[in-house]
Amino acid sequence: MLIRQGDTGDRCYILIDGLVDVYCKDDSHILTCDETTTDLQYNVVKVTTDYGEYKATLGPGAVVGDVVLLNPSARRNATVIVSKRTTECCLVYLGRVDYVRLIRTVSMETSHYVQAEVLDYMYLFQKWPTADRMKLVAQMRSTTFRANDYLYRAGTIATTMFVLVSGEAMERQNFNLLESSRPLASKHNAAEVKINIELMLLGPGEIANEHAFLKANQVGAFDIKAVTDVHALCISRHMFECMTVSDKDFVQDMYLKLVALAADRDDYRRERLEFGSRYPDAHVAMTWHLMRMGNLRCARCGRRGHVANEVARCHHDRKYDWAPLQLRIEKQVGQTQAVLQKMTRAASAVVAFEQLSHPVSRRSPPLHLDHLLQENDALLPSAKDQLAECWRQRLRVYPCKTLSSMQNRTMLATEGTRDSDRDDRGRGVGCKNPI
Repeated sequence: MLIRQGDTGDRCYILIDGLVDVYCKDDSHILTCDETTTDLQYNVVKVTTDYGEYKATLGPGAVVGDVVLLNPSARRNATVIVSKRTTECCLVYLGRVDYVRLIRTVSMETSHYVQAEVLDYMYLFQKWPTADRMKLVAQMRSTTFRANDYLYRAGTIATTMFVLVSGEAMERQNFNLLESSRPLASKHNAAEVKINIELMLLGPGEIANEHAFLKANQVGAFDIKAVTDVHALCISRHMFECMTVSDKDFVQDMYLKLVALAADRDDYRRERLEFGSRYPDAHVAMTWHLMRMGNLRCARCGRRGHVANEVARCHHDRKYDWAPLQLRIEKQVGQTQAVLQKMTRAASAVVAFEQLSHPVSRRSPPLHLDHLLQENDALLPSAKDQLAECWRQRLRVYPCKTLSSMQNRTMLATEGTRDSDRDDRGRGVGCKNPI
């Protein structure tokens, strides 16, 4: 028997040679291993040959038991046994851990092809060959930021530069400005005003954090915050230095374009800061219309006068293919994250349920118990419960010593209370003035 209906499992089987029969019966007649029986002294399941109704016979190439991999909390929905028409059955099994690893590997390889197309739409990487773009994307680390998460905090060392694949991010700078109501007022009478200026809005296909990344001290003066959910590719400093050391023409072209892009953005940021310092009460929200008025280069074609999301004004050869690519990226990122989160939550729930259902032997504790208790705080007893359990165990092993120690502690506590009362009364009598 390979699989019994109603049991739990963590692997599926792939038939290489031989035949197997599939049987299924109603849920009301299923007796699993974790059910207790009243007529037996021990928890033993009776051997039965009633497998239910015959469904099918499977041959080489068939996969059985894959339901528990897709849903770890599910149970086997059929019984699979080796058919009587074959002498032996050769098969291989795939565990849940290997299945999750394969899913992640396949999703990463697929995302590499899709994300390499993002670099194809950026004018910084227009001269890069396809093979070099694939190598570059394979070395990048993919990350996701939720809305209102910080991609970079001002004053910290910049170790990563981002290529936004989807979503929008905002550059903001906070500083304090001394303002006085009178022209000839001194600095002591000046009021301190906190100003929050939105410098720039970044969208898909654009570089983020290049300002602090290219500086000598590697420290930026503004924050980069996600406006929506952002999926980005990370370029580490070590990777960037190894990449720019090359003397290839397309690498040097990319570096010169990046330096020119950083210089243009710095000029635009200075204009925004000057306007914000002159008019601190006029908070102007950054929009794509203001970004177009900044006359910055388009992230697609590299020309000025428009932004990347204005497809009608863009001069890129494949500008109309960007929208379908964006939909594929968002769909792929959403499906991958949802599947991995669902499998992680289900696996954690199954492990926690098994630990709570079956008491752990003290002689052979499982290796993952400490890690499980550290992650799940609900399984840890409180300090009061632990102290009560210690006294209970001590009373069971040493009843006389435990009772005597408890009585001594009670007597000491009572005497300490009496002494404190006497001291208080003595201090009260001494404070009275003689008549």
